[in-house]
Amino acid sequence: MTQPFAQGEDHPACGICPAHRLPREAFVVYDRPSRECPFDPNDGLRYTADGIPACVHPDKVGVEPDRVAPPPEPPAQLIEEPRRRGWFRRR
Repeated sequence: MTQPFAQGEDHPACGICPAHRLPREAFVVYDRPSRECPFDPNDGLRYTADGIPACVHPDKVGVEPDRVAPPPEPPAQLIEEPRRRGWFRRR
């Protein structure tokens, strides 16, 4: 069996990071958390839509991200409705 990428208790990777369980070629690294790799509470990992385990903290694992997360959507309460202007003439 291949050794996990992050070895040793002093490695800065998160405790639930796939780097603690899998070799580097078995998971992808995103630049940050996103909806493209949601957390699965059943086993504590994040997965892509293809079912590949994902790490979302490249700085803690010590590698460059190989996937870029899309920009976050603004919260619904911050989206403003367009203002309507009155159609009147000034005399």
